Amino acid sequence: MDARAFFALMVLFGLGVGVIMLILRRQKHPLQGRLEIFSEKKGAEKEAAGQLLRAASSGRAGVLAGFLEFTRVKLLRAGVPVELKPFFTRVGIFAGFGAVIGGPVQGVIGLFLGLLVGAAIPYLLLHLKFKRRMSKLEYDLPTALQFIVNALRAGHALNSALAIVGTEGPVGCREDFSQLNDSMRLGVPIGQAFQQMLHRTPSVDLQFMATAMLIQRETGGNLTEILDRLNSVVLERKRMRGQVKALTGQARMGGYVVGGLPFFLGMGMFAMNPKYLYPMFQYKLGHYLLGGAFLMQVLGFLVMRKIVNIKM
Repeated sequence: MDARAFFALMVLFGLGVGVIMLILRRQKHPLQGRLEIFSEKKGAEKEAAGQLLRAASSGRAGVLAGFLEFTRVKLLRAGVPVELKPFFTRVGIFAGFGAVIGGPVQGVIGLFLGLLVGAAIPYLLLHLKFKRRMSKLEYDLPTALQFIVNALRAGHALNSALAIVGTEGPVGCREDFSQLNDSMRLGVPIGQAFQQMLHRTPSVDLQFMATAMLIQRETGGNLTEILDRLNSVVLERKRMRGQVKALTGQARMGGYVVGGLPFFLGMGMFAMNPKYLYPMFQYKLGHYLLGGAFLMQVLGFLVMRKIVNIKM
């Protein structure tokens, strides 16, 4: 690829990133400063302010607004600060490295593939953080429910019980319940506070808990008994998830072995006889074969992962 064409493409990419940053800098809602005045805990208040700002701007149409909202949700659910400028800076850096690596290898096609793969890496890292956070929450949620049940039996109100979990509960649930309690202290109705919590943490077990509490507030009943039974259901679901994970462990490990074996075999062959694999790197046909093999490996790994990933 010509060096001038590569430089021109990099300049255009930099201009695009600069335009996006300029748009993000100007998108500051006038309610944000007013909401921060009443903050007793800045982190929780900024989160509530972000929820209100997203609710106020949800009617805006357009591809850019939808993409920005998608990125905000990813950041929110990963448990990291919802700041778009640093995140898009990382995306630009990864995309630039991908373009620098892919451009000289395969020309324009490699340049754009490098841009796409590099830009997708930060989103993949966010998804991994979200999955790790969800696994911690689902592991600690039965303990948090037992905290609430014990607090209610000791005579505490529901808000006080939620505050106890937010300050002294298990680590996996502490942040979510703390933000839930802060939203209710700011005057947000409990139904809307639970909706914000489920939007931030889309867990089925949390949805069960929110539904049980809201139905109890509408119809009445013994909330302690309801949450105690719900805790038994959540514990049973946790036990079944562990059993399913144990039963599918062999298939998951087989997928990892089958997915990684060609790469280790290729590195071993290259170490023993480097000239044997030179045609795969010297000719375009070899490049296409390597790309097709890599794509089929990724698709096969995703199919096997989908088969053993049983949703509960």
